[in-house]
Amino acid sequence: MKHRLLIILLAIAAVGCVKDRTTSPVETPQSEAVRLKHIGDLTANYREGSLLIYFDEDTTDALREGNDDAVSHIFDGVALNSLEPAIRHTPKNEALARELGLHRWFVAQFDSLHSVDDVIALVAPHAEVCAVEYNTLSSLASDCVATPYHAATPTAQPLASELGFNDSMNELQWNLYNTGSQVIARTAREGADVGVKDAWRLTAGSPDVIVAVCDAPIKYTHPDLKDAMWTNAAELNGAEGIDDDGNGFVDDIHGYNFCSEGYSNGAINWLVDGESGHGTHVAGIIAATNNNSIGVSSIAGGSGSGDGVRLMSCQIFEGSVSAGNREIAEAFTYAADNGACIAQCSYGYDASFYANDNAYINASTLEYRAIKYFIAPENANHPALDANIAIFAAGNEAASNSDYPGALPICISVTAFGPDFLPGFYTNYGRGCNIAAPGGDKLQAQDGRYDYAQILSTCISEVAGDYAWMSGTSMACPHVSGVAALGISYAGKLGKRFTADEFKAMLITSVNDINSLLTGTKEYPSDGVSLDLKSYYKRMGTGAIDAWRLMMQIEGTPSIMVRQGEQSMVSLDEYFGESSEDLTYLDITYDDDAKAVLGITTKPKIKDGMLNIKCNNLGSAKVRISAIAGGGQLGGGNNIGGTEIVKEVSIISRGVTTTNGGWF
Repeated sequence: MKHRLLIILLAIAAVGCVKDRTTSPVETPQSEAVRLKHIGDLTANYREGSLLIYFDEDTTDALREGNDDAVSHIFDGVALNSLEPAIRHTPKNEALARELGLHRWFVAQFDSLHSVDDVIALVAPHAEVCAVEYNTLSSLASDCVATPYHAATPTAQPLASELGFNDSMNELQWNLYNTGSQVIARTAREGADVGVKDAWRLTAGSPDVIVAVCDAPIKYTHPDLKDAMWTNAAELNGAEGIDDDGNGFVDDIHGYNFCSEGYSNGAINWLVDGESGHGTHVAGIIAATNNNSIGVSSIAGGSGSGDGVRLMSCQIFEGSVSAGNREIAEAFTYAADNGACIAQCSYGYDASFYANDNAYINASTLEYRAIKYFIAPENANHPALDANIAIFAAGNEAASNSDYPGALPICISVTAFGPDFLPGFYTNYGRGCNIAAPGGDKLQAQDGRYDYAQILSTCISEVAGDYAWMSGTSMACPHVSGVAALGISYAGKLGKRFTADEFKAMLITSVNDINSLLTGTKEYPSDGVSLDLKSYYKRMGTGAIDAWRLMMQIEGTPSIMVRQGEQSMVSLDEYFGESSEDLTYLDITYDDDAKAVLGITTKPKIKDGMLNIKCNNLGSAKVRISAIAGGGQLGGGNNIGGTEIVKEVSIISRGVTTTNGGWF
């Protein structure tokens, strides 16, 4: 169990917080106590009238037994409105929650006549108080500007949909399948997408995969999302105003509203001033219902047969109200306790705010411990994984490191590119960033209209209509969450199980190269802005997420990457050993679907251990290569010969290839 214990904060260690019942508590001088016990950055943006307090075990036990007198002397002189556990419900895995110290965090709410710093100065000297922390506010990784969906103008007719689903708007979803059409953008590049079209031949999702969207609310009545929502059957069929399933939350049918303004009844609320539709937009990228004849397609929204993944709305933003560490911590414990295996998190703290991992951990200890609770193996929520995973947006400050918490090695941080396969002008990059995905780009005026460089997804009708365009690493992040959800669905379908570390390694290495494109500049003529692309070289993460590649890694099928439209010669040493050139090859076979997907017009050949193939289309498919192990003929009958061996390999045809020939 020790390997899961958190690093003890220096401030807490210095004070000790061990209380001997036979002696009186020893107070620390005020200035010294504040220095030792106040964790976090003094310039933090935090919630006024609220303070997080970490008590010693004895005081914690007394408070949880209802003995408020145990702390009355601590708050002498403070107009205290309430003092309650920061995690208001009892976590399902109570032993782990106690091990992580979640039970010892409380939130004090007090009258606005007191500043937070004044209250810290008053309570910190008391020995029962081990640490105090601002209820730090986070922000969404987007400008939160939703541009209502607009149909194509007569001068720019939409593309014919090639995705295979009948959703009416998916011809404009370059993020799912990018043909390079200038209808999307003048600089659009074929293949600058998430590579999901071919992956759908293997799986389009599974309803036992639950994605917790820790964000602004999901409008669960949306016509393209209502069938994709996680549903708490006990609450749906129970009595209004009653905690029917006993999980500590009332009427949490499709999730819960953790924001202070909505916490009185926990109702997911999208009808407030300042609402942008951000959470609903994120949700649609992951799991808007596919093949239902309306709206958009999504990465893991099924095939139209109720087989998409499910969305849990963990509302931590409500209009202009931002979540604090307390609300976010509750959301993570709720998601873990109610079945989510992915936490989709398009929020964070400005990249300039925390200098390193310890700076974040020591400033946002409650949130960090709640994330640890979510990803702990004891709380695994899907049979294909031994632990849940948390995926974050890298941030939109154009900074050379990721926002936190995404920058933590226990999380995945996602950078963003546009339809040109080049970094979005806003995206963070560099330290702490793990992988890139479509996030959209600035709308550019083109022939008297705007192009479609942003991401089209679901939105809130009362805000910007049922469908809208947005951009940001907020939009890139759910692409990776959606691909991860597809991967977990496929692993479950195959009956496979991975450790979280194994799965994250497969996810982060299921990529296409973008570094070869990062030369010269990227221009934004209407703004007079020019990006120096070499600044992003090898700093956007491992590459651009590719859903097909992940499916192949889950299968254990190796992949060969070839350049679309060119004759490629690829060594088969990786498949048949370093003596592959000495083998006798029998055949290379593929079905009609693979032939069409790859655009094969001339049958591939193998000579001297080299596969000679030309793929005219951008796509991915599997082929089978057979050879003789031992001799130039097969054994059997009157022959003495070798054994036939058959290897299935994946061929990936893209407009760019990696410098190492495409092996991953």
